[in-house]
Amino acid sequence: MFLSGKDEQALKEWEQDHSLDCARHDYEPEHLEAGARLHALAGNADRAREVMEKLYALYPDWDPSVMMTVFRAHTSSASEQHHKLAKDIYKWMKEKRGNEVSIDDYDSWLVGFLEAQHLHYAKLVFRDMIKNERLITTGSAEHIEEVLKRLHMLYRLGDDISKMTSIALDLLSVLPQAYHLHVFGDWMKSAVVHKAPGAAAQILDMMFQRGSKPQTFHFNMLLEALLRTKEDPNILKAENIGWRMIEEASKPHKEAMRSDSTTEIISKRHKRKKRPATTDAARKVPKADVATLALIMHHHAQNLQWEHVDYLARQLKQTSIEPNTMIMNVLIDNKCRQGAYVEAFAIYKALTSPIEGNSTVEGDSIIEGNSTSASAEDIFPDGATIRCLWKTLRLALSSKSFRDDPNLPSPRDLLKETVSWWTLSRSRYDASRFLQGLAGADHGAITALMLHCFSFTSDLPGSLIVLHVLRHKFDIFPTDKVAEILRRQVAWVDLTTETKAVRIHFAQQSRNGSGQREREKVARVYEILRERRMGKMGLGGKGQDRMGVEEMGDVELNLLSEFVRVVLKRRHPPDVVEAMLDDARKSVGLPDLPTGDLDAFEVA
Repeated sequence: MFLSGKDEQALKEWEQDHSLDCARHDYEPEHLEAGARLHALAGNADRAREVMEKLYALYPDWDPSVMMTVFRAHTSSASEQHHKLAKDIYKWMKEKRGNEVSIDDYDSWLVGFLEAQHLHYAKLVFRDMIKNERLITTGSAEHIEEVLKRLHMLYRLGDDISKMTSIALDLLSVLPQAYHLHVFGDWMKSAVVHKAPGAAAQILDMMFQRGSKPQTFHFNMLLEALLRTKEDPNILKAENIGWRMIEEASKPHKEAMRSDSTTEIISKRHKRKKRPATTDAARKVPKADVATLALIMHHHAQNLQWEHVDYLARQLKQTSIEPNTMIMNVLIDNKCRQGAYVEAFAIYKALTSPIEGNSTVEGDSIIEGNSTSASAEDIFPDGATIRCLWKTLRLALSSKSFRDDPNLPSPRDLLKETVSWWTLSRSRYDASRFLQGLAGADHGAITALMLHCFSFTSDLPGSLIVLHVLRHKFDIFPTDKVAEILRRQVAWVDLTTETKAVRIHFAQQSRNGSGQREREKVARVYEILRERRMGKMGLGGKGQDRMGVEEMGDVELNLLSEFVRVVLKRRHPPDVVEAMLDDARKSVGLPDLPTGDLDAFEVA
């Protein structure tokens, strides 16, 4: 009855039965267990605990499994008092089960205290599961993975540097030394996230004192923590440490750098003897790796110190370090800022393998690299890479000398590449980070960037396809600024029948904020279509307030689609207009992409 949704009726009937039993004083254990479970599942923690205590007072040897249900009712509560009582239930249940306590029991207790957001009690459970040898910290890779899984569960409560410090110190006291470098690394990550460079430096110092020699990763975390503050003293420290690490990497080293998994690293450390504390004299910086180079290159690029970027790029070629995505982005941006747009795209081609589409995207990537260089080591671009490519193309197309350069992709080519990239990226666990890198906080910025590229090639069908690609593939809707850019492009397209002198005059006026006559004419057409559409949908006045953001975004997109078709229909028959849009869809690998709620035969 309870599980079928009739919880109130089930509780009422149980209480009635309990009252009858009370009069006879002959409680059945099954009856009490059912009552404890029902009240626990209904969120009645106090009543559930009361019935449970009565159950075990009358039947001390009864199965203690019901205690877990009551325990979770207490940890699910927002009451601090219930959390304290949950700890008492935890100790009571652990004592009753004795040697029969399993790792599953400990996991349930841990999850309960994590749900309650109670760090102290969660740490207590983690310590107990190791102390009582239910969580094995040595042995096989599977055992190590199990430890790391629960360790990372505990990190969920480390939402500031103080709590993370408490967790890390607790872990260092209970885990074998083989895990310490990993714990220190996670601790330093937290210092970076919470912009605590002082804490990062103290963590590094503690590592030396405890004999856990910091690795390149730990120094990289310190660099990132220092650079994130954007304070001159910290930046100077980061530059000094970073360049010393790069200098160390340029020296010949006997051992090659390997990228073992965390589990493999911990497993190897188990087999080593404990190391003594490191003396001050032995506190040398480790050699830089690809992340170090990326951090320092990115830092100097942001400060427009391109001579440093060029030097580091040359150093990269002389070492065995393989570039990563951040380094690729810096190199592309470096060439873009220098006006070497073709070289920027050449770097992208050389460092990435062609992004192949799946069933959604037809054919291979248009921006193809040298097929002989494609390997497992090829870099997969992130959102910032694709954004940088669009910025590079926009700057290139703003110069007439580059518009017909065969070594540059067309806007449609780059849009197809973007769609192919996102098809492979959207299923990643960090897809939101990739989208953030592409679109930024203001999603309208990437839309404007793409539209400007299509404006330079007077590709009005392509501009409309961009808007629909962003809507249907990235959930990015057009803004008022986007509508203004599109109207400006339409105004320019409308001048194609005018003389060259008129077009030059309009371009000059557009650059200095004039050119009102042409823009006003286009704006009137847009407003007429808008008023007509809003009137048909009953969205006049405050009617738009009833619609959600996504619904209103689709209305605006359909309006822009109608507007573009009206403009194209002025000089082309409807079937030609639709053929132009079909061609644009196919050219970006999306032949079935929706392009509005009206076709060229239906618009005015």
